[in-house]
This record gives sequence, structure tokens and C-alpha cells, in this order.
Amino acid sequence: MLVEAFGLRKDPFVDTADPSFYYETIACANGRRRLRDCLLAGRGLAAVVGPIGVGKTTLCNAVQQDVLASPSCRAGLILDPTFVDEADFVLTIARSLDVDLGREPAHLGGAAGAREAKDVLKRALFESLRDGRQYVIFIDEAQLLPEPLLETLRSLLNYQVDERKLLSIALSGQPELARALARHPGLIDRIALWLELEPLAQSEAAALLDHRLRAAGFAGAQSPFSPEAAALAWRLSRGLPRRLTAFARESMAIAAERGGRTVTEGDVESAR
Repeated sequence: MLVEAFGLRKDPFVDTADPSFYYETIACANGRRRLRDCLLAGRGLAAVVGPIGVGKTTLCNAVQQDVLASPSCRAGLILDPTFVDEADFVLTIARSLDVDLGREPAHLGGAAGAREAKDVLKRALFESLRDGRQYVIFIDEAQLLPEPLLETLRSLLNYQVDERKLLSIALSGQPELARALARHPGLIDRIALWLELEPLAQSEAAALLDHRLRAAGFAGAQSPFSPEAAALAWRLSRGLPRRLTAFARESMAIAAERGGRTVTEGDVESAR
């Protein structure tokens, strides 16, 4: 209903990874550039930390596309970092990177399995030196990673040559990740880049709403959100993009149901 009511081509606030809806603040653009450069240069470990809905996954998805555009890089993504043991974790990294494992080893538990998995990955990474390839692994929801496996990451960062690490690692997660990393001084000292994402400012929130509306086909001279409605949506969402777009969508649906062509402060209140 809201698509037809506001003359749109598609839902502007659907919760998907549609790249046409990607909106980049100045801070986000700087973070994207710094994260991309860190990973492409093989500087090692990068951490992206922030509360739920602040845009960590969106930022990392954008950087992953930047990395994939580089012919000298190969990227992998782990969305659910819960693993049976260390061997399972290391082999999952290898599979995600599509490295040539030859005849993949049978899964062995305990220290023997972990040692064999690391040897397989190590050989593949050093073989990549022949064509100058940089491997990059993104681990989303990294606060779910069993804490003993943080030491595994530390050991993987030892695979290096003089000028770079053979495996770049990007961790993104909620504040619990920061607390876990702090308990591992041997790893936190190796973090090459730390990005802590902040909620949107009010002006950034208004610009995000306008961007998504325009990307969805809105052609009006002014935003359908009154300044008061946009300000209230920002306050209620606490500046978190995911909450902001959820409030915006529900507010537009309420406005459409009453036959309105603008979104009022009352519509946003009703969306709470």
C-alpha cells in the first residue's frame, strides 16, 4: 500500500542488502576507505565494533565488494562463527576462501586435527605468493566466536612475509567482541585498525531517509516526512539505521492507511 500511496517503484525501507539503498555518511566513507586499505595492504587484523543495527554488516559488505573488485585479492565470508573446534574453524576459513586444499584432510578432533588443518591452510597461503594474491576473510557476528578461537586468529596472523600478512582478517561484532578482545592482549596488540561505529546524527538520519526514498522512486520536491516526523523517528531510533528504517516504514504504512501523502509526527508516534 505504501508503495502505491507515495508513488514509489519499490519499498524504500525493506530490510535487505539492496546496494541501491546504501547510504554513506562522511564518517562511514572514511571508515570504508580505511578498512579497505588495511585489508588490501595485508596489515592483518581489523575490528569493526558497534551496537545492534548501527551498520556494521552494511559497511563490511561494501568493503567486501571493494576487495572483490581487486584482481589480486580473494575474499571469504563467515556469517555464523560458531564452530565445533579449532580444526572446524580453520577448515571453514579455507573453504570460504576457496583455497586449493588438494585432498582435504579428514576431520580430526583435538590438537592433532587443529595442527593438520593449520598446516593445510598455511601451505595454501604461502603458495599464493607465486601470484601475489592477498586473502581476506570477513567474520560477521564475531562476538559469537568461541573465545579460545581468538588465539587461533592470533596464530594465523603469524603467516606473513616481510611486507604483509598472508591473511587479512576483518572482525565485526557487538560490544561484547571488544570485551573479549581486551582479554587477549596478545591479539589486541595486533589489531591494525579499530573502527567503532556511532549512531547517526539527526541531519544524517534525515539524509538517509531521503536517499532511500529517492532510490525507491520518490519524485516529490520535498520529503514526505515532515521535519518534526523525521526528528521524532531519529530520536525514537536513537540514531541506529536499522531501527530508523523500521520506524520509517511503519510510519509510511500508517500514513498510507489513513490516505495521507505526508508522514506526520502522529504517524511516527503510532508506529512506536
